[in-house]
Amino acid sequence: MAVEQQRRELAEFLRVRRANLQPADVGLAEHGRRRTPGLRREEVAQLAGVSAAWYTYLEQARDIRPSPAVLAGIAGALQLSHSEQAYLFTLADYAAPSPADTEETGRRPLLRQLVRSLTVPAYSTNARTDVIAWNSLAAAVFGDFGTWPPGRRNLLWLTFTCPDFAAHVVDHEGYAREVVRTFRGRSRTHFDDPATVEMCDELSRSSALFARLWSERTVQYTCQDTVHAIHPEAGELTLVPVVLHDGVVPGIRTNAFLPSDEATESALSELLGH
Repeated sequence: MAVEQQRRELAEFLRVRRANLQPADVGLAEHGRRRTPGLRREEVAQLAGVSAAWYTYLEQARDIRPSPAVLAGIAGALQLSHSEQAYLFTLADYAAPSPADTEETGRRPLLRQLVRSLTVPAYSTNARTDVIAWNSLAAAVFGDFGTWPPGRRNLLWLTFTCPDFAAHVVDHEGYAREVVRTFRGRSRTHFDDPATVEMCDELSRSSALFARLWSERTVQYTCQDTVHAIHPEAGELTLVPVVLHDGVVPGIRTNAFLPSDEATESALSELLGH
């Protein structure tokens, strides 16, 4: 297939799949009548975690090359089957993702809907600790995950390489220790996923704190430690973690941080109102 024809086919494929979805299919509220059937471009972009302009360029068959992470986000937003996602990746000149990755991609819109429905800070991660869904309160307490590129939107990577991440957490090393030991206990990706092995090796070289915590080989299967944070607007927050495990895709978990006292509950309500 010629390059230009391939781009046009990709654009048309996206347009058709978008037209086949209704807002209710992806957990969005409908506001008034729509002039055209299906989702709007900006709605797909929002669900996929990409800019509306970037997604529009794809539907216009512009000469751009989306990354696999962007394609995976779009596939999840459009609720593509494994075969449809494989076709999408082929049109973009990438190898088709594995069935396991496709299952995860299909869960992302539901996870986004879940965390956005919560009135406490919450984020969802996969077995590699890639952050695949979060809400506004999680962004306020830990950092806006949307400001980091998808390839680096990873809990381990952010915790040990980005000073702005979890900057409001009082005991940052304690939070980092929790991230490391629950990662070791939740999956085998640090054994059998080449990208995760490479990331851990890179973190061991670049972060003395990660190297020390990783070498301790402590294991924990779920978060237990209370998180204390000081927010510049809301003040002191005391949060108790609750972990929800996905029943369909192994390794996916949602961390919700519940207020431990009335003051924290009131502060979160104030932040949510903003």
